Amino acid sequence: MSKTELEVGAGYEVFNPPILEMQPGEPNHQLGRFFTVTALEDGGARVYDGAYDSGVSTVYLPDDIVSLLRFQKLDKSGETQFADLMTALASSAAAANEQRTLVAAHGTDKEAVDASHRFFTQFLSGQVKGLAAKGVINPNLAVVMTELATGVSLA
Repeated sequence: MSKTELEVGAGYEVFNPPILEMQPGEPNHQLGRFFTVTALEDGGARVYDGAYDSGVSTVYLPDDIVSLLRFQKLDKSGETQFADLMTALASSAAAANEQRTLVAAHGTDKEAVDASHRFFTQFLSGQVKGLAAKGVINPNLAVVMTELATGVSLA
């Protein structure tokens, strides 16, 4: 594949995600199975793959790496974007309810509710990062949504 097949803002599924060497002193990075192209640059592409702890962090893929990737563009529409977001919310709520039930069996109701709230925000944050990596939502919007859900500033 080549960089000319990539489109800024589009999400892609990678069938052979490589381990990337980063700057000297930084650990290697396993490219995610999904990424969103944030910019095309001379000699490569900048992508967001959702694997970062804070803010929008991208990784640069030089043309020689892009040419080795086997990938396919993910289709998205307003309808599928909404459905994916609703699925993320529903699965986060279900996981939080399950967590509350587990904690309630061994603690107080207040502890169970607090644990449920924390678990919901953590789970939803992961879901939002995944949606951004798939190009369903803009990575910058993912940061804002995560900040709103958790109350923790990622900037």
